[in-house]
Amino acid sequence: MNPPSLAFSSREFLRMVESFGLSGNWGWNFTRKEYLWSSGLYRLFGIEDGSVRPDYELFRSLVHPEDRAMLEDASQILNEGILSDHTFRVIRPDGTMRMVLSRGDVYFTPEGRPAGAAGVIVDITGEQRVSLAIRAQNDRQRAIFEHGMIIPWVWTVEGEAVHAPGWCELTGLPPEELQRNWSLPIVPEERAEVLRQHAAMRERRQPFTLDFTAQVARGGRTAFRTLVVPVLTGTDGIREWTGLTFPPTAAIGETAPEIGTDVQHQIRGAHLRAARGLLDWTLADLAGASKLSLSTIRRLEEDADGPLARSRHAAVDALRQAGVGFRLIEGSIAVAHLR
Repeated sequence: MNPPSLAFSSREFLRMVESFGLSGNWGWNFTRKEYLWSSGLYRLFGIEDGSVRPDYELFRSLVHPEDRAMLEDASQILNEGILSDHTFRVIRPDGTMRMVLSRGDVYFTPEGRPAGAAGVIVDITGEQRVSLAIRAQNDRQRAIFEHGMIIPWVWTVEGEAVHAPGWCELTGLPPEELQRNWSLPIVPEERAEVLRQHAAMRERRQPFTLDFTAQVARGGRTAFRTLVVPVLTGTDGIREWTGLTFPPTAAIGETAPEIGTDVQHQIRGAHLRAARGLLDWTLADLAGASKLSLSTIRRLEEDADGPLARSRHAAVDALRQAGVGFRLIEGSIAVAHLR
């Protein structure tokens, strides 16, 4: 490197990147039977640089046994030129495990024969742990929602909702509408007062509760209570607000009951449309799943008169089989996607 020119060669730049210990590269010349690891790859694998002579079978031996089968064997690379991208686990000699991403290319002679290969391996353990943690948190929130229609919230300091999993399903409104106005499901006669109280309580910078009535799945009104608390920064400032919305009569340990056949007649066309929306089903999808005609499904969703009780049961059963739940909350029917 020439310091006055501030120019890096590709090799020097690669060495700098690999110094973080998160990546390494390899090369394989098939004709000369040379297989090389960079210093960064030795570090990633937890092996002292130059202490072993690398080859493809040594690399495969470091891969977790359950992931090894996904990798190409040496003959596939040497003879067929097959080399795909993979994500797999590596077990270091000290027993620690890392999740890595591997990308490579095979190079061919003018006659089309595989001549060599090269690639890079990147440590993505941190990203994988974050992804798993987010998935686990989403699963926890989902379980709470399915158990008692309890919805976690996050608001900005200014009161803009940025996180409310389950609110769309419970109210039957699309995410884009609720993103613009989280209070839209609150009944019109209460909405302005609830928003006023929400703003006033935030000014006090103390935890507070709000009670309101909301439309659920376009088919009824249900009373809710929301507990809101500030999330403080290290300097006693407020970073955001968080909270829970739940039916005020919900009992811990008791799941909101699925409606039985004795009150199934309360399910109206709006509930069926909301359930279809949660599944992203068309009228034809519901007709096929319930073995009903398209005209019958249309009549059910339009609340047409006539002897449709048996057909309604078939449609509801099909939706339940697909993962939709119909539950009674405060005397109203709520529709939710349960899996």
